[in-house]
Amino acid sequence: MKTLIAISLSFLVFFQSAGLGVTDIFLFGRFVEHAEYHSENYGDDFFTFYEKHYGSLKAEHQKNYNEEKQEHEELPFQHISCHHVLTDVVLVPYEIPILRGEIFIQHSHTFYYQNLYSSLEKVSIFQPPKFA
Repeated sequence: MKTLIAISLSFLVFFQSAGLGVTDIFLFGRFVEHAEYHSENYGDDFFTFYEKHYGSLKAEHQKNYNEEKQEHEELPFQHISCHHVLTDVVLVPYEIPILRGEIFIQHSHTFYYQNLYSSLEKVSIFQPPKFA
C-alpha cells in the first residue's frame, strides 16, 4: 500500500512539474476527437495536427480557421499562465546556543532488599567438621 501511494505521489509531482493538471487529463478526449476531425477533413497526420495547435503553425492555423476557435479553447494544454517556483536559501552564519540542563526526578523507591539467605547462616549443618 505504501508503494502504491509513493508511486501515485511521484506521478503527481511529475505531472505538476510538467504543467499538466487534472483538467488537461479530462480534456484529453476532446484532443483525440479534434485530431480525428483534422485527419478526416484536412488529411493531417498527428504531427501536423500537433504543429497546428501547439507548434510553429499555431498562429497561421488560428487565422485561417476562426470557426474552430471554440474547439481550440477546449483543447488540453492551452495554459496561458506560466508558474515558476523561486526558492531562497538562507544560511544562518551564527550558532544559536542551546542551554542544557539536568533534570532530576525523585523516584519513590518501593522495593527494599530482603536478605533471603540469612536463614542459611543460622543452620548448623553447613559448619566445618570439628576435631575432638
